[in-house]
Amino acid sequence: MNSAQENPVIHITPHDLPLHCAGPKNETWNGHPRVFLPIQSNSRIECPYCGSVYQLDGEAGGHH
Repeated sequence: MNSAQENPVIHITPHDLPLHCAGPKNETWNGHPRVFLPIQSNSRIECPYCGSVYQLDGEAGGHH
């Protein structure tokens, strides 16, 4: 059994772009800096600060 806690995948749509993360459920005073994540169409990306995993369901279009 894996003892490491895994973060659930957060599903987003092209409407949610550009994608940024400021930490999962953190108050402003204890969250990490807002970082923009360069997600590709129909793919996943992990936040380097907190490990949140985002899944883009759709085409990224003109967003970076």
